[in-house]
Amino acid sequence: MTTVEVSINSFPGPDEIEGFWAFDKMHAPRPITPLSEYLVTQPLADGFTTAQAMYDSPIAVTNRHVNYYMYASFHPLADEAELADRLTRYRETLDELVPNVGARWVAEWQPAIAAKNIEEKSADYSALDDEALIAKLADMKDHMTFMWHVHGHINFVLISSAKFCDLYDEVVQPDDPTEAYQALQGFETQSLKASRGLWRLSRLARENSELVDLFHSTSAVELPVALEQTDAGRGFLAELRAYLDDYGWRSDAVYDLGDVTWREDPSIPLGALKSYIDLDDGADPDTMYERAVGHREHFLGAARAKLADDPAKLAEFDELYEAAQYSNPLTEDHAFWIDQMGVAVFRRFVMHLGERLAGRGQLAAADDVHYLTEAELIDALRNGTNCEEAAAQRKSEHAAWAAIDPPPVLGTPPPPAEDPFMDALTVRLLGITPPDDSPQDPNVVKGVAGSAGQVTGTVKVVRSLAEASLLDDGDIMVCEMTLPPWVPLFSIVGGVVTDTGGVLSHCAIVAREFELPAVVGTQMGTSVLQTGMNVTVDGTKGTVTINSRP
Repeated sequence: MTTVEVSINSFPGPDEIEGFWAFDKMHAPRPITPLSEYLVTQPLADGFTTAQAMYDSPIAVTNRHVNYYMYASFHPLADEAELADRLTRYRETLDELVPNVGARWVAEWQPAIAAKNIEEKSADYSALDDEALIAKLADMKDHMTFMWHVHGHINFVLISSAKFCDLYDEVVQPDDPTEAYQALQGFETQSLKASRGLWRLSRLARENSELVDLFHSTSAVELPVALEQTDAGRGFLAELRAYLDDYGWRSDAVYDLGDVTWREDPSIPLGALKSYIDLDDGADPDTMYERAVGHREHFLGAARAKLADDPAKLAEFDELYEAAQYSNPLTEDHAFWIDQMGVAVFRRFVMHLGERLAGRGQLAAADDVHYLTEAELIDALRNGTNCEEAAAQRKSEHAAWAAIDPPPVLGTPPPPAEDPFMDALTVRLLGITPPDDSPQDPNVVKGVAGSAGQVTGTVKVVRSLAEASLLDDGDIMVCEMTLPPWVPLFSIVGGVVTDTGGVLSHCAIVAREFELPAVVGTQMGTSVLQTGMNVTVDGTKGTVTINSRP
């Protein structure tokens, strides 16, 4: 087996790659195992593209893995005649279909996806022969493509959010740039339910002095074994396992079937619980939720009062709100069912394949299945091919590339396009804005104003949920991104700074609900800010000021 020398110079330059590709750090900050390229990210591109076609979008999606990192391209259709034809209907189709996206999720798509995923959570694959497993693999891949197709529809609800928030700003002219987005918050979501369940577990542990002592004295990694040693600990683990059966089908990122889930590694939620136990009841997720509901109703009421003398404008306001109100719940709930559980149940099936191949000596370990291609996996099942060498080589390469900070973009950026969908997707969700060429203060990191307010505290750079136990009450969490499994950490920290995301990103939405100052989309927060720094996060201006360095 040969080794690979890796460096940032091994990524293609603008003249070495066709098109324009963005590193999807929001969803996949680490290199992705090879099998997931075939079973997750290629189906994602197919699903997004077919969904966008139903809105007459002139944009297609292509994903590619460069040195195991996932890059995405939203690019014009290659067929110029088809592109021109769609553009004749595009705006009208958006006006007709986009307002119905949220209602379709609730009534149609979510029930179908949930039913399939729940079925796969407990499916028994042991009785299937190899050909049946190959057929099942195709079925699971088709389901993955369907889920991403639905996700492609969901992306368009961002247009509804943008339209409503633009009108709100026009009517109210608020001082807080995030106020319009707070008017869309305060809804029951799967993330709230998951946080509520974790909070209940923390209260159970808090009521038992033996458990409190154990949580204080034991690392999150050692807690599962330590809890097994006492009656109280075993009782708590039984409660935890019941919780994880519902909410443990998640990891701290998406797209990678190789990522270990909470249900497989309970040290991750136990790390959050270590911090939860010492929080007082004011951090109860339901308290945060009720405050978010109150803010929403206050802002909506005040805006409608301003429009009382303009019935036409008020009717437009209410019509836009009717469609936009689904946007934040959809951000949380689609991630729970598609990005998290959808990938996790597929992982469970793939791990069964790995165990079968490892049991026959075709792989060194079950986990090595993630370093095969789809064709190699099928060949191994059908023809008994030994895949140990191929898997070991890629595993070594994958580990080496994990030490590299990949370039944020590859290729040459296209000229900006007047497209409401791409504006909502790239600017408001992903936080991609033109580079700032003005002189920069080395003690100020700039980003997007995600959640208003100002807080000063100590930086903790957290790159994964496994590091969650490093956070202390009031820390400034600096991370690459957050997704729904990160929500428990928002009860612990005093402010949040992310590399990725815009005002409609998951991090910004949750930070507003927790009333935490947040600056998102800094691009370089985890590179410039270091653990131990004292900083001031200004979520109204979108700046992070370094006050002192360790």
